[in-house]
Amino acid sequence: MPYLNGSDHGIRLPVIGVESTSIRQLVKAKDVASKLGVSISWVIQHASGKRRPYLPAVKMGLGRSPLRFDPTDVEKFIDACRNVAGQRLKRS
Repeated sequence: MPYLNGSDHGIRLPVIGVESTSIRQLVKAKDVASKLGVSISWVIQHASGKRRPYLPAVKMGLGRSPLRFDPTDVEKFIDACRNVAGQRLKRS
C-alpha cells in the first residue's frame, strides 16, 4: 500500500476509490442572462421563485450571497419553457 502524502513514518493507509465524476462548473447569473437574452434581474427573480417558471440555482452562502447556476439545469429550464410555449400554441 502507498504511504500517505509520501510520508516516511511507515503508516500505511488504504487507497480509497474516488468517483470518476468531475465537478460541474457553475455559471454566474450574468452568463445565464446573456444566454437567455434577458436581464440579470429577470434571472434572479426566476431563481428566487418570485416568478414562474422556477430556475434552479445554488446560493453560495448566507444573506445576499451570489447565485450560481448549473448549465444542465439552465438547459432543462429552456426545454421546459419550450414545452410551455408549445402547449400554449396548441390551445390557441
